[in-house]
Amino acid sequence: MLTQGEIRQQITDKIVAAIKAGTPPWRKTWRSNGNCGTPTNAVSNKGYRGINILLLELAALERGYESRWWASYRQWQNLGGQVRRGEHGTQIVFYRPIVRKVMDDAGEEKTESFPILRTWTIFNVAQVEGDGVERLRSINHAPANFVDYTPAEQVIAATRADIRFGGNRAFYQPGGDFIQLPPKDSFLGQHEFYHTSHHELAHWSGHESRLNRLSKNARFGDRAYAFEELVAEIGGCFLSNETGIPQSDDLSNQHAYLGHWLEVLGNDPNAIIRASSQASAASDFILSFSRKIEGGAGEEEETVAGVV
Repeated sequence: MLTQGEIRQQITDKIVAAIKAGTPPWRKTWRSNGNCGTPTNAVSNKGYRGINILLLELAALERGYESRWWASYRQWQNLGGQVRRGEHGTQIVFYRPIVRKVMDDAGEEKTESFPILRTWTIFNVAQVEGDGVERLRSINHAPANFVDYTPAEQVIAATRADIRFGGNRAFYQPGGDFIQLPPKDSFLGQHEFYHTSHHELAHWSGHESRLNRLSKNARFGDRAYAFEELVAEIGGCFLSNETGIPQSDDLSNQHAYLGHWLEVLGNDPNAIIRASSQASAASDFILSFSRKIEGGAGEEEETVAGVV
């Protein structure tokens, strides 16, 4: 059985390799497809959380899966499907609470609980056959146009964040608690505008009056800025995925932060897990203003998937 450190290091190695190859798993170009979106369990209909989103997005990117639906071998069987012979599953991780009896300093027995990281294997619907899962196949539609991005406008407006337009920079100002964006017509495309807006909203969610994340991440010292940028970039992409916005193929802006990201990841194997967990929380917080957000997903529901 793999140790806790080995499990975390494997996850980090996969994601670092993807970044170095120029295919970070949280950056994906979406088509207007009825079954595309954030990885979701086919039985519970709940989205996977934290680091598991990145692991499943990476597997989908590598293997060409277009559907968001995932489930365990047994769950697919219960739905009337069968994983094809020779298919390899994708490992996700979750924390299982362990309870044990211990003796305290006074010699009295007491119960303590602590989490243990475990792995779980699941399969995409693209790996499954059977009439029972046909409703979960990819469905192609005509390409979306700008009017189809109305849900993104609704998500942004529902937060009532102070967003100001003008200038040639995009940033979040914690002191004044406002977001500054260039005018819409100065962006290369509509998808770039929405992704930038979502990135800055992810920063906005970390204010002390909301998730109070910015000050807590100061523990990364001189790497705190790079770590928060990683959180905001992943969180922004989660939001763009949720609202169906295609991601830009231009990664030049992301490359400016690449050295910082790799430094954080290289020095702390837990950093990518912490960042994705915080990004997931930021995305859920922002979406909560306009929609009901449910909890974690899958057969491991009695645990907290992706929590660090």
